[in-house]
Amino acid sequence: MKFTVFSTLFTLGILLWACSSENVSGGNEAHDGMINGVSQKGPFLEGSSVTMQELDENSLAQTGKSFKGKVVNDRGDFSIENVALDHPYALLEVNGYYRNEVTGKKSNGSIFMKALADVSKQPKVNINLLTHLEYERVQTLMEQNNMSIEEAKQQADREIFAAFYADVDYDKVEYLNIFGNSEGDAALLAINVLLLGEESDAGFMERFALIGQDFAADGVWNDSLLKMKIADFACNANRSGKLAEIRKNIESWKIADVPEFELYVNRFWENQYGLGKCDASNLGMRKLFVDGTESSVFHDSAFKCSENGWAPYSNSEVYSKSVTEKCTAENEGDVKVVWEGNDKYGYQTYNRCERGLWVRGDISLTCDTAGVQVGDLCRKTGKTNLFFAAGGLSPSERVFAYAGDGVWEECDGLTKITKECTTENEGDKERIVYGRDDDTFSMYYQCSSDGWTEIDEATFYNCADSVSVSGTCSIEIDGKMVYYKYDDGPIVVNGVWMNGGWVKSGYDPELGFCPVIYKTYVVSCGEGSEFSCKVDEYNQPKLRESGWVNYYCRAGQWKQSNVVPRQYTDSRKEGLTDMQYDILDLPKEAKVGDRVGGLLETCWYDVELYTIAGWGVYDYCLSRNYYRYRENGSWTLETQSEFEDYLSSDHLGCNAETEGEKRYSLPRNDKPGAVYQCVSGYAEPVEYIFNHYEKK
Repeated sequence: MKFTVFSTLFTLGILLWACSSENVSGGNEAHDGMINGVSQKGPFLEGSSVTMQELDENSLAQTGKSFKGKVVNDRGDFSIENVALDHPYALLEVNGYYRNEVTGKKSNGSIFMKALADVSKQPKVNINLLTHLEYERVQTLMEQNNMSIEEAKQQADREIFAAFYADVDYDKVEYLNIFGNSEGDAALLAINVLLLGEESDAGFMERFALIGQDFAADGVWNDSLLKMKIADFACNANRSGKLAEIRKNIESWKIADVPEFELYVNRFWENQYGLGKCDASNLGMRKLFVDGTESSVFHDSAFKCSENGWAPYSNSEVYSKSVTEKCTAENEGDVKVVWEGNDKYGYQTYNRCERGLWVRGDISLTCDTAGVQVGDLCRKTGKTNLFFAAGGLSPSERVFAYAGDGVWEECDGLTKITKECTTENEGDKERIVYGRDDDTFSMYYQCSSDGWTEIDEATFYNCADSVSVSGTCSIEIDGKMVYYKYDDGPIVVNGVWMNGGWVKSGYDPELGFCPVIYKTYVVSCGEGSEFSCKVDEYNQPKLRESGWVNYYCRAGQWKQSNVVPRQYTDSRKEGLTDMQYDILDLPKEAKVGDRVGGLLETCWYDVELYTIAGWGVYDYCLSRNYYRYRENGSWTLETQSEFEDYLSSDHLGCNAETEGEKRYSLPRNDKPGAVYQCVSGYAEPVEYIFNHYEKK
């Protein structure tokens, strides 16, 4: 049956063992008269039966003397008349229906509880949850440790309270009363509420039986999952107002004043969550509850110390566990930038120490608040993901305005437009300016059928109407020159693909325009007997009067590099066309299918590449064209299908049998080749194959 374990634990017949003839009760007198007390789960109801068995003080064996009584009212009071004992210790058991503290209603089923007491010292004995747990544990201690009853009771009481509260001042458990005014009394009522939770009567009995069995074995409540489930109930009850409802239910019985049990209900879940103290010394502090078993519904939740104790903190903040350093008063306000992921793929997170927790935010957390005024600007250009950045997309600039109190707000001009957008003023434009003095940031909007819509600066200043045949646009804004260049695309601006548009540019009188984007370089060559290639102009070397020096355009700035396409440094190029030079060094002898690169090169700059050794930044050059040796003994350009066939082959396959072996990938006209090594079933890059390169 369902309660076999429970019933077995409560069986009154226990094994006898050899015992000393000495009376370990210390000379206690036998009791004559009445025994009374209060029986509480919640209070047992009038008519519940009470039985008392006399026990041998050395073995807990029943002597055969038995007395009966009953609960005389719905407060749980009971009495047993005409008791005559030869031994001081007695086992009392109550059986009946009870009042449920959580629901306030009478129970649907009956339960029984026990208490072990020295009635010679105190004829008033209470029966409750803790006396029942104590009795089961005392049996184990006497059997295994050869303790006296009194020694076993003292240890069992310490263990019981330690399982719930380590710092509660308590009396003997048989003297506790859920309507008393001591710490132990309030804690007892809290324990009643905790163990009931939202269980049915049968569910509670099963739960209580398992706890009794668990506790009896070693004096420790080992069921961490059940403790966490009960803690979650208690935390939810605190947050939802359920505790106030429970108090109201108990008070409606009109038995006596109800002690402050809520304090101990809350202390239980606070202890289970490891939150520690909450008092005037740390008001406002927050802690993150990290449940190693992830069994709690509040796992990874933040709690704030308030005047009413720890309370779940739900203001939509995201808390970081990636910062290993503790957030304390000493580092309040510090910001940590943490890379999350592995060495190859991942992203940066921004975390600030705020009142005990590292709060995760965006890159604005790295904006310095020292000495700034409201309205000052903070500009941040950062990569959120190295793998993303390595693909050639430009990192977008984000601009924040200082709002005071340590808060930077991202600029959003729509919040500042006061002019209504109507059909009458459709086409009107508005410029919203943030910042002050020489440090300003503008956002532009145009009234359309969709309302105020953000437009770019070039559109606001009508670059499309520029008469320049070179596709450039020069604008004077607030006394400063701003330059744009039209790009046919495809281009990527702020992570968005565009089929063409005006791109803000840097400008140098000698080198020309340098767009503020990371251009995806494309080299296309014709096939057959007439070789012709078109190289993206941004990647061409630029000539200064001092001679050929390679300047490349990168994010609006011209930069110098020592890595130069060799057609500009090889004296053999003089007098030859590009295609004549490209095939100058093709091997005279080869086998069919061999692949080699031509002499013409295209170079790439500031490219992030990953190997097993980590990330590195390179300038490198690759052959612009690749050739295949044919059956007729000639070299011709590699076709796209030939290269794609190569890419689709299983040339990088790794498994347990190929562990440690190396694999190779061929270069193409925009990416270097690489040497891979099989590591744990994956092909990991070891080094790259360039024509020539410079590592930064």
